[in-house]
Amino acid sequence: MTVKLICFDLNKTLISENTWLELNQAMGMTVEEDKSLFDLYREGKLSYVDWQKELEKIYIGRGKATKKNILKVIFNYTYNPGAKETIEYLKKKGYILSLISGSINLLVERVAKELGISYFSAGNILVFDKNDYLSAIKCLGEDDEVKVIQLQEQCQKLGIDVKEVACVGDGDNDLPIFKLSQHGITFKGSKIESHAWKVINRLSDLQSIL
Repeated sequence: MTVKLICFDLNKTLISENTWLELNQAMGMTVEEDKSLFDLYREGKLSYVDWQKELEKIYIGRGKATKKNILKVIFNYTYNPGAKETIEYLKKKGYILSLISGSINLLVERVAKELGISYFSAGNILVFDKNDYLSAIKCLGEDDEVKVIQLQEQCQKLGIDVKEVACVGDGDNDLPIFKLSQHGITFKGSKIESHAWKVINRLSDLQSIL
């Protein structure tokens, strides 16, 4: 099938930062705490949803989780080389673009609007109280499963078959949408390289294959 929709991941794909890692530290988590939670998740002893609940407790409990502090961290990002130019190229070629990320809604929306990406979804929504303190991290579900649901919803809305989607990403949570679309694109050296339809060295290489 012809590719009509190109779906991008965010962290380490369009931007160079690992937003969660940097936000965790800014909210008062120690490196050891961060690693401990990650290890529990990786070993299957902690679900993704429960992981986010633990982050919520720490963020709120340490007293640093104001909207101002959070935005200062998550909006301090750098686009990967060629990101803006490649997005412009793909739009001019007539592709529909989307951004689906397990990151934070405020960041996903900002990047999508900056790049002119029409369709975007985030796996985690930050909720603030009337004083702009974080009151909850609303996690929509297991990271990889949410990506599948969000991609299917976008395809249904656009009247596009999921096999007409190319998915650009670099992490384990992208594997289900790679399998679903059968058009996964990742970077040379990524841990999901063997599952990809196409492998690129840099974002600008998309211009030669799409």
